[in-house]
Amino acid sequence: MAKVPEGFYGSFRFTQTGNNLTHPVTLGYLSRIMWSLPNVGQLGVDLRLNFAGVKFQPDLVGLNAEHQPLAFVDYESPNSSDARIPVKDVDAYVAWRRRLGETVPYVIVTTLPDQKTDDWELRYTAAGKYNEAFYGRRDEIQRNPCAFWYRFYLKEFSKRDMEGIALVNIDREAVRRVYPR
Repeated sequence: MAKVPEGFYGSFRFTQTGNNLTHPVTLGYLSRIMWSLPNVGQLGVDLRLNFAGVKFQPDLVGLNAEHQPLAFVDYESPNSSDARIPVKDVDAYVAWRRRLGETVPYVIVTTLPDQKTDDWELRYTAAGKYNEAFYGRRDEIQRNPCAFWYRFYLKEFSKRDMEGIALVNIDREAVRRVYPR
C-alpha cells in the first residue's frame, strides 16, 4: 500500500470539500483487509440491511458464498468520529442483531489523534445535530480528540449491549484496538 500524506489521519486536511480523500481511500484499504478474511466470497459496499423497521447500513460487509454476513466494518473519518457513533453505528447494529437473533462481528474504525491538535474541528453543533451537547467545547476536544471522544464513548457503551462490537482507532500512523481493551 502507498504511504498516505502527512496529516492524512491526524487532521481535517483530507476531509474538506475538494480534498475529501480520507473516507474513500481508507475504505479501499479496509476492503483489501475484508477480502483477506477466511470464507469471504463477496464484499458488500454500503449494503442496506434494512427490514421490519430496523435500518443498518455498514460501509463494508464481508459475505460468504451464500451471501450471509460474516463481518461488518464502518469507517468514521475525522469529521464523523464524534457523538454520532453510539447512535448511528452502535444502536443500529444492536437493533439489527436483536431483530436477526445472531451476532456478526462488527468493527467501527475511528480517526482520532491521541495528542493535542490545535486545528481539530467540531462540526454539527447546531440545535438538533449530533454534537449539539458539545457546543463550546472545541478547545477541550483539541487538547486530545481521542481521549475526549473515547471517554464519551465508554460512558455511552456502558449503557448498551456491546456484544460483537469492537472499535479500532487510527491515530496518525498508529492503529490500535481501543474497545474492548
